[in-house]
Amino acid sequence: MLAQSALWVSEHRVSVTYMTFRVDTPEHLIASPRLSGFNTHESGTVVALRKELSTDGKKYVTQAWSVGTDQDEIQTRQLTHDQHGVSEVCPGVGGALFFSSARPASQDDKDRTRLWLLPPYGEARMILERPGGVEDLKLGGDRLFFVSGTLPSARHANEVTAENERLDNLREDSGVSAVLYESAPTRDWDHDLGPDVPTLWFVDAVAAADGASVQDQARHVRLPEGRLLGYEPSPDGSFAVVTVQAWMDGGWERSEIWRVPVTDDGTGEPELIRPVEQDTWWEAGPVSPDGARAIIVKERLWTSTQNLSISLCVYDFASGDAREILPGDQYWGEDPQWIDEATVVCSADYRGRGIVLRISCAPGDEPRVDIAAGGDGQGWTYRSVHVTGERLWALRSRLDRPEELVSWPSEGFSSDPAPVQGLLPDATPAGRLEEVTTAAEDGTEIRAWLALPDTAAAEELPLLVFVHGGPWASNNAWSWRWNPWPFVASGYAVLLPDPAISTGYGQHMIDRGQQELGGTPFTDVMALVEATTQRQDIDGERQALLGGSYGGYMANWVAGHTGDRFKCIVTHASLWDLNTMGSTTDNTEWEEAMVPSQADHYSPHRFVGDIQVPMLVIHGDKDYRVPISQGLQLWSDLQRHTAVEGHRFLYFPDENHWILKPANARTWYETVLAFVDEHVQDKPWHRPELLG
Repeated sequence: MLAQSALWVSEHRVSVTYMTFRVDTPEHLIASPRLSGFNTHESGTVVALRKELSTDGKKYVTQAWSVGTDQDEIQTRQLTHDQHGVSEVCPGVGGALFFSSARPASQDDKDRTRLWLLPPYGEARMILERPGGVEDLKLGGDRLFFVSGTLPSARHANEVTAENERLDNLREDSGVSAVLYESAPTRDWDHDLGPDVPTLWFVDAVAAADGASVQDQARHVRLPEGRLLGYEPSPDGSFAVVTVQAWMDGGWERSEIWRVPVTDDGTGEPELIRPVEQDTWWEAGPVSPDGARAIIVKERLWTSTQNLSISLCVYDFASGDAREILPGDQYWGEDPQWIDEATVVCSADYRGRGIVLRISCAPGDEPRVDIAAGGDGQGWTYRSVHVTGERLWALRSRLDRPEELVSWPSEGFSSDPAPVQGLLPDATPAGRLEEVTTAAEDGTEIRAWLALPDTAAAEELPLLVFVHGGPWASNNAWSWRWNPWPFVASGYAVLLPDPAISTGYGQHMIDRGQQELGGTPFTDVMALVEATTQRQDIDGERQALLGGSYGGYMANWVAGHTGDRFKCIVTHASLWDLNTMGSTTDNTEWEEAMVPSQADHYSPHRFVGDIQVPMLVIHGDKDYRVPISQGLQLWSDLQRHTAVEGHRFLYFPDENHWILKPANARTWYETVLAFVDEHVQDKPWHRPELLG
């Protein structure tokens, strides 16, 4: 697995350097260390999060790594080593590092996430714990903010902390698990909401860094009614901009944005700056360095009468005006950050690649958008852009390169930002990428990536088609969950199309297919498959189609509309019956879009009788975005309404929308490979050993 490794250990420091790491088999892919994020401080401190297998191989453990400079050379060093790992990090002033972790502070501690401080010198110490855990750490001036759950009856008590602790102990001692809801939603992706309510808290970061106890000094921020969905503190910590849940008549969930003062005594009235709107979802973004303006994300919702669109706006606190600085017709900006009072940077998808944009938006001037990195002529996709002084930092990846941390000057354009060495081994797969382009039925140019073995095959290659989820997404970045390279190493070519509703091609690409989930996106996929099949190195007969989430929907739709065109279909976490999907998913908005217009025409379950090829159905019981009921109904319908032999159902009782546990992820790959080998290459069925 490792080509070469070196390990040196001291009492408080462990560093590991790898030359190469293979990703050509499921076992090797799952064992590969990877980055899961990073955070920065305006002073220049950068801390990365690296995830790797635990000693027993049963889970991933995330550790914090410092990224510093020594005589203009970037140096990396592992900061944390506890077997429980860290959840998130927040660098503070003077080299102090705040982090959250489930590591216990004593042998009798309950299982919860706590706030820890790692000083520049010395050992980490726990500085705060709450029954509702600690998450979403952010620094604002001398205040460290965090979100923690508070039980509803304790939220407005005189002694919030004491009453919350009493009620939490009462529930635990009584063995109560019941949750009483007064509004939707009740779940989110993979976890139940409640019984506690997200509450915004803060502590004195300077006092904590100096060694003072903050366990009894935490203060909560007075919030408006509604579930807290997100927040951004001002640079001086005097106020926060928060997104809270709101409701429209008819029971439709929406959001509002408020400006809330942050005071030690809880005084001050929240100010509503973006009220609920019928067709819009608002999300609070970062506050400008001078505290005068804030970025807000405006999402025009997908309904039966309008298409999803995302634009970046700047809100002026003094005037109350909000103006668009990046309309959604060309780019959908993500992870916006301020460089200075007049400049914003963000990432965006771009034609099967990625791009970093610099937006000049001084008050009174027309916004100007320039490219800071990425674009044509390269294959990188960027995310999580951060600003420290005069430098930009981001994570970037390609379909053939795992995510890496990079940095470059904030002024000007960088064709190739410098990667940080020493955080990860080289995990370049054996294979190559080529582009496939063709014309859609309506004349639109559409494209895909094609992953191929490095060397020419002795015969035509069998083809697997991976349809991405979303549907608002792009096949433009490395994925640990839908990775083509173990399949390429097994002798397949893998096509990764970007059909209608894919991001990075302008609003027109979204509009082409938003109101017809099984219409234009389906014909786009098939056009790209046919264009690929015309290649001399691709076998036109030995082909299969696979997809997850919306890609799973498309797999189901293809199964009912292409006869025996494909040898088999793999459908993961897939939408099957649109009539019930909208009302059972955790996303309360989707019923507005799916029923009745989409369900009447584009629900795959209506065409189960037309399925002529074997299907591998995969679903996790803890999937709340596409509920397990969709997979169970699909599996039942395949048994009752098709005459096809060879259907299989791979069920994960403890997984969600994504298969995340190492052994389960390995089993996913091995089962999918065995299934396509059986039906595409006529190999004998081989039951993966881990399935017993």
